Amino acid sequence: MLIFKEIQLLPEIFLGISIIYLIIHGTFISVNNKYLLIQNSVLYLSVLIISLFCFLLINNTIECNDFQIFNNTIIIDYLGSFSKILIAIVSIFCFLMIQRYLTVQKINYFEYSVLILFALLGIFFICSSNDLITAYLAIELQSLSFYIMAALKKDSAFSVDAGLKYFILGAFSSSLFLFGSSILYGVSGTTNFEDLKNLFFWVYSSYDCTQDASDYTFVKDVFINGGLIQFALSFIFVSLLFKLAIAPFHLWSIDVYEGSPSSSTFFFAVVPKLAIFILLVRIFYSSFFEYTAKWRYYIVILAVLTIVVGSFAGLEQKKLKSLLAYSSISHMGYTLIAFSTGTFEGLQMLFCYLFLYMIAGLCIWSIFLMLQLKYKYVKKQNKDLADLSSLSKSNNILALFFSTVLLSIAGLPPMVGFLVKIGIFLVSIEVSMYFVSIVSILCSVISTFYYIRIVKIMFFENSTAGKLYQPIKSHISIVIVCLFYFLLFLFINPTLIYLFSYKITLLLTMTMM
Repeated sequence: MLIFKEIQLLPEIFLGISIIYLIIHGTFISVNNKYLLIQNSVLYLSVLIISLFCFLLINNTIECNDFQIFNNTIIIDYLGSFSKILIAIVSIFCFLMIQRYLTVQKINYFEYSVLILFALLGIFFICSSNDLITAYLAIELQSLSFYIMAALKKDSAFSVDAGLKYFILGAFSSSLFLFGSSILYGVSGTTNFEDLKNLFFWVYSSYDCTQDASDYTFVKDVFINGGLIQFALSFIFVSLLFKLAIAPFHLWSIDVYEGSPSSSTFFFAVVPKLAIFILLVRIFYSSFFEYTAKWRYYIVILAVLTIVVGSFAGLEQKKLKSLLAYSSISHMGYTLIAFSTGTFEGLQMLFCYLFLYMIAGLCIWSIFLMLQLKYKYVKKQNKDLADLSSLSKSNNILALFFSTVLLSIAGLPPMVGFLVKIGIFLVSIEVSMYFVSIVSILCSVISTFYYIRIVKIMFFENSTAGKLYQPIKSHISIVIVCLFYFLLFLFINPTLIYLFSYKITLLLTMTMM
């Protein structure tokens, strides 16, 4: 019976075995001089592996809402399955988009695609983690791959510097996670999310106050008042905020995003955010929901600080990657507001916003990687905002697509981004967070300026000489058109995104009961 239970983990097992075979394949073709472009072969095989992974996930029958395997350290439920399918689909688009960039930048290492697959395997395990130790190992598997991806260009001092900063601060955040987990284990005797939820439910509902006074005082101080529990959870929470680049723990992200290869920054900015929020929901909404009133106000303060930093600091940026990094920071602040509400509607808007953020980010970074300047700027990796000047004259349709997506994530009505942002403001008002709503709305208006500035540069910048761009391959343009029309469809009929987030939240609350 145990074997049939563990077969529910077949997609991850398939991905792990495929990575091993891919390493063997890449090792053999790398010593053969006939294969000059090693990366292309491994990249297309990676797309095939992720596609088969999605197929296995879709056909993987979940017998119940709360299916736990491997001594209850991994949970197979609808929340994890939906999130893994979404991350896998976005990853397929990422693989297709970075192919040309890797060829232009002469990144011809088969290890690059293998590192991305290792990171994805860690992300998938984060979505299914039901134990602090499992979550830590999954985060480390993802993070170690990201460190190497950031420092992959050994001939670039910026890339090596970005990888070193990422490694040092990532190791520091991991140590915080381990420290908080060890304190939590010392207090409760377990690191399993389900056991922690049952333990605290029993303490709150069934403890007999007529027992020995000293024992009751100890239980009250440790569990009900939650001194040590709060202390341990604060370390775990700060560690995960490092991964999300929430202010004031965001300082590493600007240098890492700017110095890393743009294909690596693509993955850092788009793919792992959803998995970290899934882990946060499992910890704070499932296992420690009784402490909502105690941790909620600290999260609100951090969310407002993150929005303010992302909105104001982005105004002075001259480079597009730094501007997009601050944009990502401000968006994480909006998601943190939805997370802090502690309500069903707040969770629904959280998943709704993350879904839209991933699709819009995929479209923006795909266009960023597609735009390659001709002639003496052909090897230039990072783009200034001035490099987008007169884009409307050379490729009017692409400039229109780029502008529409930017205005959507800026929250201009009547784009779909406006509908999602107004939903977050409404759920914060429903829980009486009026000051937070006002500050968030004002910062949203301020941050709209640097999105409009990009549009102004593309359409209305007066330049003495127009920029010349490399031609775009047909399959890349097809992907961009599909992403744009998908966002346009969500604008015309946003029912899909609301229904998707509602189903995920409903299934999550069913497993929490």
